Amino acid sequence: MAERVRREPRKIRKEIDSIESRLFQLLLITILVMLALAIGMALRVLPRVLWSLQASQHEWLYFPQLVCGLLALVGLLSWYVLQQRIHLRKTQQQLIRELVRRETAERLAVIDPLTEIYNRRYIMRAIASEIARADRHDSKFSFLMIDINGFKEANDSLGHPTGDRILRELVQLLQKTLRTSDVISRYGGDEFLVLLIDADESMAARAVVRLQEAVAHWNAATPVEGYSMSISCGFATYRRGADPTATLATADQAMYQAKCSFSPSSAEAASETANSTARAAASGR
Repeated sequence: MAERVRREPRKIRKEIDSIESRLFQLLLITILVMLALAIGMALRVLPRVLWSLQASQHEWLYFPQLVCGLLALVGLLSWYVLQQRIHLRKTQQQLIRELVRRETAERLAVIDPLTEIYNRRYIMRAIASEIARADRHDSKFSFLMIDINGFKEANDSLGHPTGDRILRELVQLLQKTLRTSDVISRYGGDEFLVLLIDADESMAARAVVRLQEAVAHWNAATPVEGYSMSISCGFATYRRGADPTATLATADQAMYQAKCSFSPSSAEAASETANSTARAAASGR
C-alpha cells in the first residue's frame, strides 16, 4: 500500500511531462503546416511575378477563392490549436494541483507535525530498507533509543507549550550533534529512535557521549527557566542475519535500564559541570 502511494506522485509527474511534450508537438505541427502553406503560395505566385508570366483568365478566376480557402484553413487550424492548448493547460494545472496535494499528504503521513522530523511510520519503513541494505552489503547499523527523563512531570508543571518547546529543543540538539546520514525520528511521546548508519557499538557509544555533552551545555545556557534536561539512551547494533526486532528490543531495554538508574542529583551534577566549563571558557576569553 505504501509503495503504491509513493508511485502515484511519480505517475503524475510523468503525465505532466507528457503534456509538456504534447504541447511542444502541437506547436511544431502548427509551424510546419503554416510553413507548408506559405511555401505552396510562394511556389504558385512567385514564378509569375519573377518571370512576368501571364496567367489565364481561368486561373485568375479561382485564385481569390484559393486564397480565401487557405485563409479559412489557417483560421480553423489556429482555432483547433488554441482549443487544444487551453485543454492541455487546464489538464496540466489539474495534475500539478493533484501532485501538490499528494506530496503534501505523503509528507504529512511521515513527518511529525510538532518536531518536524520523521515519525514512527517512516522510521519503520526506513528500518526495513536499511536491513535490506545491510544484508546485501554485509554492513551494519545501530539503533539508538532516547528518552527525556521526567518529561511528563515537566510537561504538567511547566505547561504543554513549554513541553513542546523542550521536545523541539532536543530535536535541534540531535540534528546538530548527530551526522546528516543518521535518520532521526520521534518514536512516540518523549521517545526518539535514531538509525546510526554504518555505526557499530563503539560509534554508537561515542554518539551517546556527544549527546549527553550537548544536553549538559544546553542546560548551562538555561534556555528554559526552572528546567534542566536529562536524557536516557540505549543502543544496539544490527548485523547481517540478526533478528531486527530483537536488536531494537535490546536498544529499548538498555534505554529503560539507563532511565531506571537516573537520579535528579546526577543530572544536577552534570549540569553544574557544564556550567563550570562554560564559566571557565568565558573567563578565558
